[in-house]
Amino acid sequence: MRRGSWCLIAGLLVTGFACAHGRGAATGTAAAEPADGVVRLEVTNQSTLPLETYVVGSGIRHRLGTVAPGIAGHFVVPKAMIGNGLVEFLAGAARSGQLLLSPGDVVDFVITVPAFNSTATVRR
Repeated sequence: MRRGSWCLIAGLLVTGFACAHGRGAATGTAAAEPADGVVRLEVTNQSTLPLETYVVGSGIRHRLGTVAPGIAGHFVVPKAMIGNGLVEFLAGAARSGQLLLSPGDVVDFVITVPAFNSTATVRR
């Protein structure tokens, strides 16, 4: 083989090992845990329409994003909205109800049809 071919093979092997190492670290338990001081919102949209998702609290209404039908959405709640009282999540006609959140919490918000059957649960 030519010298260039050996360099190419060596480079591909090094790249493969580096990618495998990075992937192993991301699947550990530390990656699954929310970062310190962050509240995560996991939205599951079981309706037939895309829904805008908002968080309301402390006199602030903040748009988090859109969740398409049949898709899960993952959002981070702004730190300024945590620890100042109750917050509520809204998506179309679905409401989570008022929640008292602490840094590190994960909220699972499942939007159903009809919207009044939607649920929000807090995991710590």
